[in-house]
Amino acid sequence: MHAADASVLRTRREQVFPNLTAEEVERLHRFGTPISYESGERLMHVGEGGHGVSLILAGDVLVTQELEDGGRDPIVTHGPGSFLGELAQLTGRPSLVDADAIGRVDTLHIPPEGLRAALEK
Repeated sequence: MHAADASVLRTRREQVFPNLTAEEVERLHRFGTPISYESGERLMHVGEGGHGVSLILAGDVLVTQELEDGGRDPIVTHGPGSFLGELAQLTGRPSLVDADAIGRVDTLHIPPEGLRAALEK
């Protein structure tokens, strides 16, 4: 990650990666399905699209980007209240990052149509 990108993440983390309140999480339950992942299991893979949003209920998820030399560049570790999935998920565009479970992770998977419905309510 470039130094300027890292600086933005340090100073504006809450804006770039917001956490939902308990009330917001509860409201979204009717739009999604609970899914659990085991340690090391991939939640999101570069190039896959249209999965929707995964709201993390328990556990941590490491989001990375592949480097030209084949290494991994960590972007952020998400925890409970965070969510994965860019707005491009509404249109089915592919993911730009990989996301892997660190230990057991429980999520609420909200498909694109559920996300659209949640945004309309």
